[in-house]
Amino acid sequence: MLLKKAICFTMAMAMISASAYARPSVDYISTSQISGGEAKTISSTPSNYGKIVTSYMYVNDKDTFTVVDAGKDAINVDTYNSKTYELKNSKKINMELPLFGGFYCGEKYNFIVFGQSNPNESDRIVTFKTVKYSKDWKKLGSADYKGNNTLQPFEAGSLRMVEYNDYLYIRTAHKMYKSRDGLNHQSNLTFSVDIENMNIADEYSEIMNANYGYVSHSFDQFITIDNDKLIALDLGDAYPRSVVLIKYNDSLTDGKFTASNGYCSVIDMLKIPGKTGDNYTGVTIGGLEASKNNYIVAISSIDQKNKSTTRDVVLLITGKSDSSPVKQIRITDYTKNQNGLSASKPYLVKLPDGNYELLWEEFSEGNSHRVFHVKIDENGKMLTNITEFSNAKLSSDCQPICIDNQIVWYINDGTERTFYKLDI
Repeated sequence: MLLKKAICFTMAMAMISASAYARPSVDYISTSQISGGEAKTISSTPSNYGKIVTSYMYVNDKDTFTVVDAGKDAINVDTYNSKTYELKNSKKINMELPLFGGFYCGEKYNFIVFGQSNPNESDRIVTFKTVKYSKDWKKLGSADYKGNNTLQPFEAGSLRMVEYNDYLYIRTAHKMYKSRDGLNHQSNLTFSVDIENMNIADEYSEIMNANYGYVSHSFDQFITIDNDKLIALDLGDAYPRSVVLIKYNDSLTDGKFTASNGYCSVIDMLKIPGKTGDNYTGVTIGGLEASKNNYIVAISSIDQKNKSTTRDVVLLITGKSDSSPVKQIRITDYTKNQNGLSASKPYLVKLPDGNYELLWEEFSEGNSHRVFHVKIDENGKMLTNITEFSNAKLSSDCQPICIDNQIVWYINDGTERTFYKLDI
């Protein structure tokens, strides 16, 4: 397969923070799109609602990496050479249910969650199906999940997974059965799967409050494990109306995450002014990381006091003690400068040295200008100058990963798939 390679050099710089910009070059490789997939470039007008992630990358070994790209009718799996980016092989994974929910690359297996609507609100309908595959994509089993108060799975939210001690923990969104007010409300939903036996180990789908891990409406969901405990992050517009970090208090045992006393620790990382239930928050979450001492959240946000449409990249950082204050570190100054520029959703990439790379795309009147990045430590301190390069784009949902001392991501745009490579 023919690859075309180009080196793009930075152009004139625009000031968005007090830091000076460096001028490196950036590699990109464009290759004919083999397996299909929809265009997935980031938008200058963020939606009020979350959406399912359909673009994934993972490293197989020192020689290859794989792209998992979900389309409407199938999941496209393409494996590439890590040095040349030559396509090695492609395959399609059939849809087990009509809706794709998410993919996870586990230690021994791969996983995909599928879903289907339940218009009659029947507890007999399987609304979530978690399928286990071998690393060469042979189906090995599945776990059905029903009776979970779900009218529509994945509604107005995302789905993310994490593996721990042979259990898979899944946090997503759903539209629920009709309540006493005659409405079908939306919230988050969490469940775990026994990987060996492929059955549901624990679940929480009841209507409650944040002390039980419940957020409504919840327009984005992140999940990780820290010190044997489940850590979750949601974008709430009502109960609570905040970017909310939820720490499940009990250590994870046999896939059980619900606390014995029913309670979680709840931290409002960013309280969002406005009417309870107003879907517009002016916030998009880009990442959650648990470092040695802190929890780090990357967001783009409007000026919550003045309610302008301009967005800045902001880090929300809190120590692991429940009494730790939340630091809000503004990385860009678009709202202050009022120069017509605005930031996209940022991506947070963990580096081999334990620090992080923060990336975002700059927009002006709906047009993409360039991508910026900066290296930070766990306290949000910038370790490098903010660096910009032109002729690059970020994906709407592909989390960048590290391959051979480079940060790599891809976008689908028209008939081509483009990989961007940034030296660490």
